[in-house]
Amino acid sequence: LLLSISFLIAATVLVVTPLIHDLVILSILFFVQGISQGVTDLGGTSLMLAMWGDNAAAPLNAVHLGYGFGAVFANVIVKPFLVEDITTPALKDSTTSPISQTSNIQTPYSISAGLCLLICIGHCIFAIREQRIQREALTNRSVEYSSVSTTIANEKKEIEIETKNVSQYSPKSCGKGFFTYGLLMSIVLIFYMFFLSGNDQTFGKFFFAFVKSPEFEISTSGATWYMILYWLSYSVGRLICMVITVYIPVHLCLIGLWVFGLSVAVGWYIFVWQITLTSTSLLILGAFTGLIFSPTFPLSFGFLNQRLNTNPLLIGLLLCGSASGGMFFQKIGGIVLDTNRKHFPTLLIICVIFSIILFTIAFIISTIYEKKINSNKNLNNTIPINKQNLPISEEEQQMEKYLTNTEQL
Repeated sequence: LLLSISFLIAATVLVVTPLIHDLVILSILFFVQGISQGVTDLGGTSLMLAMWGDNAAAPLNAVHLGYGFGAVFANVIVKPFLVEDITTPALKDSTTSPISQTSNIQTPYSISAGLCLLICIGHCIFAIREQRIQREALTNRSVEYSSVSTTIANEKKEIEIETKNVSQYSPKSCGKGFFTYGLLMSIVLIFYMFFLSGNDQTFGKFFFAFVKSPEFEISTSGATWYMILYWLSYSVGRLICMVITVYIPVHLCLIGLWVFGLSVAVGWYIFVWQITLTSTSLLILGAFTGLIFSPTFPLSFGFLNQRLNTNPLLIGLLLCGSASGGMFFQKIGGIVLDTNRKHFPTLLIICVIFSIILFTIAFIISTIYEKKINSNKNLNNTIPINKQNLPISEEEQQMEKYLTNTEQL
């Protein structure tokens, strides 16, 4: 239901945005759209992690694959409605601002709004169907005690007895019973997502402006093709990792991606500062950047879902760190493009280095505590379980009472 409301808000904002000509009102609309996207990210990510558990890496890549394809689709439908930049002499030689009669940006916005509305309707149908199923299950519920395995239920209670009373707001709940482990991993991963998303969002949004730099002499139409190729490679990267993570552990995939990512970042530095960056090298570097860095976001959530007990609060904090990194580095990216465009790849290098450092710290901490958790599990398995002291469920009590009354009759 929350996802339906979020997509309905997004559809409404997309329809209204081309009609707004006031910057303050437009900022408010973007703020509302940001709220809807935040709810969508939180709800969708929580749902995927809960459904797939330790095997969430491949499904997350499959779901996030739509992000890249959606960006390609957006650039394709927007491209026919873009016009070339209005030059300063054109404004000086005219008493009125030249307005293009061929551009109607409302059309692609309306198409996107229509797609959001269809997704909203789809979520509504699933929400209504789920409520109906739950209502029928409660109405027609009949307890079949013959198929109840009290041994499995009691063993599960014995395993979870240490964490069942822990609040979701405590780091112990996500740290698999270890307060220090949960706290350290949460802090490290929040900062990790800060730099990871700062790189992902800043590069994707400012690559078009960087391509439009005067030294490259690339038209608006040509720059759009650069963006289309970037988002295509972005999608291909997630598609490849979707298959690879079925056979290779997630942490090994992330290690390999960060090694290649550092190589790409160094390549950007060499071409920008040591070798002259041409339109061809810019195209190749942009494609490799999308290919390498695109899977890191979904794989990172798959990694933390294996190392922590994720809950909506933890996911929300991680997404807050992600959004904060996006805001911070996009602000810095705007300043860089206004002052010295050559430092734009420098932001990429900074984000990559800090992401690698923080991922290494998280991997070391989680490896140490995984050994401790496994040793505790082995110790618990050697201790005999006294089933007489285990708590009896309400259903078992009702069944025992029913059998007693039957014997008396």
